[in-house]
Amino acid sequence: MRLSRNPAARTLTLPTALFVLSLLCFAAPSQAASRHHKSASAAHSRSPKHHAVSQAQAAHLARLAAQEKAAWRAHLAKLRELPRAKRLAMKRHDRHFKKVEDQAHAQRLAQQQAHQQRLAQKQARQSRLARRTSHAAHGAQVASARAHHAKTPPRALALAAQSSHARAAHTSAAQAQHNARLAAIQAKRDAHLAALQAAHHAHLAAAQAAHDAHLTAAQRLHNARLLSHQARLAKAQAAGLARLRAHQQALAQRALAHQTRLARAQSAHAARTAAQRARAVALHGDNSGGRSIHFWQTVAAGVPVKVITVDLNDQDVKVSAVMARRGNGTSEPFRQMIERANPNVAVTGTFFSLDNLRPIGDIVIDGSLVHFGGMGTALCITPANHADMVTTDWGRHHDWTGYDFVCACGPRLLRRGRVVLDPAAERFRDRHMLAPNSRIAVGITRGNKIVFAMTHEPIYLGRLAKVMRVLGTSEAMNLDAGTSTGFYYNGATLARPGRQLTNMIVVYGQKRRYERALDQLVPAAYHHAQADSGARRQVSVRLAGR
Repeated sequence: MRLSRNPAARTLTLPTALFVLSLLCFAAPSQAASRHHKSASAAHSRSPKHHAVSQAQAAHLARLAAQEKAAWRAHLAKLRELPRAKRLAMKRHDRHFKKVEDQAHAQRLAQQQAHQQRLAQKQARQSRLARRTSHAAHGAQVASARAHHAKTPPRALALAAQSSHARAAHTSAAQAQHNARLAAIQAKRDAHLAALQAAHHAHLAAAQAAHDAHLTAAQRLHNARLLSHQARLAKAQAAGLARLRAHQQALAQRALAHQTRLARAQSAHAARTAAQRARAVALHGDNSGGRSIHFWQTVAAGVPVKVITVDLNDQDVKVSAVMARRGNGTSEPFRQMIERANPNVAVTGTFFSLDNLRPIGDIVIDGSLVHFGGMGTALCITPANHADMVTTDWGRHHDWTGYDFVCACGPRLLRRGRVVLDPAAERFRDRHMLAPNSRIAVGITRGNKIVFAMTHEPIYLGRLAKVMRVLGTSEAMNLDAGTSTGFYYNGATLARPGRQLTNMIVVYGQKRRYERALDQLVPAAYHHAQADSGARRQVSVRLAGR
């Protein structure tokens, strides 16, 4: 500060100069101390740049923690797929590795804490020393300023003020150097901490890589062993299945062979039993037909035939017919008709149309006409058991009064012992019927016996007439046969038809048996009330549309 050369001005400015000098003496140390305190506190506290770095480090540590957590979860998932022994070994390895890592981390943290404590102690000592130095300097300056103010002339005061400014500048420079040193120390500390973190992360990465490599190798070994075991197991299973299939096939073949042998044995036994029963029934009967019904087998005119002879001289014998249960225009199985009628002898009756299932000839049961056919030759039996054979006029009603049973079929084979076969005259023109077929015929002997003959061998009607003449009949006619061939005797079915029938001729060896079955011979559709108990009258029933 320059002083004025004018005395008046000098006298005016001297107090002002002294006041300014005192202010400078008091203000300079206080400002230096405050700047030293602020720099120390700023050095002690973190700068904004250091705060951003700390935040970045915290975020980086959080990411590392998340990565480690994800890696640990993946590691646990892989561990669950390993065998128990491998998992236990890897758990022991992980515990040891974690223990060593925790110890190393604890040592590094302890070193960092010790370093930070030493640095904080050093900063505290430096800050205390700076405060003490600043306070002492400030006191000395105040004291010297007061002494100089009392003794020193104005020029000396100016020089003192200049020196105080120089000291303040020197103090500011020293404080700046100190802050620079503190910043360098902080930077060195941050670099050392970053290096420690990088080394720690590198160590973690290396350990994780080694662990992953070991886990991968273990997983590959486990997969190879598992594949080998699965291959051996599949091979063993395939071999076992092949053996099981072979065993099952052998068992099935044995069972099939056994079943076949058993079925053959059973069928042979059943056939033998049926043959024995049929032979016994044929030879001896079942004692239900009496002595008037006989069965025998022979060869007549070179044709093997089965013959049933019925002696009508026995008044206890009854010959009749049975119709299908549901009436005219219907059919019924042969076995059901036998079970319903319960006869001693049952033979297929007259022909019937396959279109409408209506018989072609007249049928009289118990003296009543139950069906009108209007063609063929009829087997007729009176109430006194006298048999006769009558050839009807085609399409005309015949008077069957005086006959208890009538069944018209044809064509006629014999009349008075002579062959009178003429199918065309009786309107038989079906080629299948005229061609060779299995046959059934009925004839009457001169001794009033009925002869039923059946052959399975396909023959013509002319040869059938010769067979009947050889069997001793004087009157004979053809019956329905072929697929309809049915021949039953005393519980033995000697021929079973291949289709259902509409009618058949039945013979009873006892009149009581006939009377019990009479209601079953004619279905309800054919029944008509009779006028009185002793009289019989002929009833013509037309059941068109049934």
